[in-house]
Amino acid sequence: MNSTRLFLMLAVALASCETPKETGGVLVAFTGASIIDGTGATALQDGVMLVRDGRIEAVGSRDDIEIPEGAETVDLAGRFIIPGLINAHGHVGDVKGIESGHYSRENVIDNLRIYAAYGITTVVSLGGDRRESVPLRAVVDSLPANHARLYIAGAVITGSTPAEALQVIDSNHHMGVDFMKIRVDDNLGTATKMTEEVFQAVISRSHDLGYRIATHMYYLDDARKLLKAGADLMAHSVRDQPVDNEFIELMKARKVCYCPTLTRELSTFVYGDTADFFTDPFFTWMYDSATIQPLFDPARQAQVSSGKAARTYKQQLPTAMANLKTVSDSGIPIAFGTDSGVPTRFIGYFEHVELQMMAEAGLSPTEILLSATRDAATCMGLAGVGTLVPGNWADFVVLTSNPLESVRNFRAIEAVFIGGNKLNVAR
Repeated sequence: MNSTRLFLMLAVALASCETPKETGGVLVAFTGASIIDGTGATALQDGVMLVRDGRIEAVGSRDDIEIPEGAETVDLAGRFIIPGLINAHGHVGDVKGIESGHYSRENVIDNLRIYAAYGITTVVSLGGDRRESVPLRAVVDSLPANHARLYIAGAVITGSTPAEALQVIDSNHHMGVDFMKIRVDDNLGTATKMTEEVFQAVISRSHDLGYRIATHMYYLDDARKLLKAGADLMAHSVRDQPVDNEFIELMKARKVCYCPTLTRELSTFVYGDTADFFTDPFFTWMYDSATIQPLFDPARQAQVSSGKAARTYKQQLPTAMANLKTVSDSGIPIAFGTDSGVPTRFIGYFEHVELQMMAEAGLSPTEILLSATRDAATCMGLAGVGTLVPGNWADFVVLTSNPLESVRNFRAIEAVFIGGNKLNVAR
């Protein structure tokens, strides 16, 4: 089966597996589950969550919440409810399978459906977004029936002069975006890095227009300079050396969040051999052997493993993981993100690999859950998502195992709800 046919079938399957249930004016009571609300509070045992018109009306223990007469009841005894996960750094719309160049409204929706099927109910697409995605932005499509919520950054801002870069900002602004993003990196010495003069102008103009600006960076020295210039999100890990006290204090002083994207590094070298996850049922459920067949080619694997990028990023991944632990332990908020949605960074699945890699870096399941819910929402300024509290959207995942015991349990997805609508995807 070729990749085009696979994704056509996927679109049909996800759209037809179950007609989303609109709550309308009907009150729905989800009862019996352990509710982990994403605020950092202790899990509610035998919890009750009331949902009306896509939003949470009340949440608490069965002893504290009175279920009104006439409410529809959904019994989730023995399950665990968590907020829908938020990917603060993805890319949406360009990739099908392992191929790029497929940007369209239909493919944006397909990508968002795959994210949702894996429990990621909100995605911030940091670059490469086009006009086709504008009507699907969360600010417009506030109650999506069967796909994740979407925020966009438009084109990644480039330019060798301030004037050139400001043209990109103005184009993004007139198109309609939620964030701005710049890239300050020489791609391991193979590209020209944006100058300080340019990125200072970009950050200033973005702020004047009311946008937060995310920054792609690699080197510690550049990260410091970007922080001093007013950057709002470190959209990748510092990877060239351990972070220092100056960096930590700058992050704290400017209240900037850190988005590790560890799977970005993994993707640069893991295909130098046959990846272990190719046989993982949680992967093959969505991505079949025909889709990934090119990644088994020995010549391609040899080219990957011998390349400078693979060798360098593999060597520096431990630095990135150690820096994540240092930054997290210092109290700086971690915004969960993956850089998925680029070829071979598999949408949905790579989010769960990222969760595991964060655990391997030394973060606890609770810290990881908060990073992917409350903290991602706060860091990105996303309203109405990230926590299961009254007034927020009823975006949540029903799990059959306790995610606070192991991040592997984030995979135990029984159902996903977005705005109170249930999306069932058979595995």
